[in-house]
Amino acid sequence: MTTLTLRDARPADAAELARLHVAVWRETYRHLAPADAFSALDEPRRRVFWQDKFANPAGNQFVLLAEINGQLAGFALASTSGNPQFGTLAEIKLLYVDSQFARQGIGRCLLTEIAQRLKNCGFTGVGLGVVEGNDPAIGFYSALGGKETGRYTDSGPLWLSPNIIYAWDDIDQLLSSSLKPKRR
Repeated sequence: MTTLTLRDARPADAAELARLHVAVWRETYRHLAPADAFSALDEPRRRVFWQDKFANPAGNQFVLLAEINGQLAGFALASTSGNPQFGTLAEIKLLYVDSQFARQGIGRCLLTEIAQRLKNCGFTGVGLGVVEGNDPAIGFYSALGGKETGRYTDSGPLWLSPNIIYAWDDIDQLLSSSLKPKRR
């Protein structure tokens, strides 16, 4: 029997978060990111990133883990946005699911829980950036009612990536659409 659990991440999870972050990032962006970005991204670099997120959290920050039978299957990071393109929207900064657990509703569960927590903090809308060409993510967010509201270049630590902003001006619309049964 498969058991999905969601829980708040802790500093002790930094190494495991770094491992999955690098693995999913490399798989997702293998045809989108330049080669030098791949050589620059490794687990020690991501471990430092996660350690910093725990030591210096952004306003209203949540780091949520999804585990299948105790194994890390995905994670989400969200907080108040520091990007002026997002205006008053909260920002989902990262949402990654291990490919071996893809299409099992884990991303939807993470997105729903993060959106609910952001709503509980007083946010009425939420957005996220998706790298242009990341068609599976674009399809996922579009299917949940996300609307393209802008574009920006993410200066990120690895490469200047062109991003599309998908947003839900009414966070309740996201919560409503993400709770509907998925179609197969």
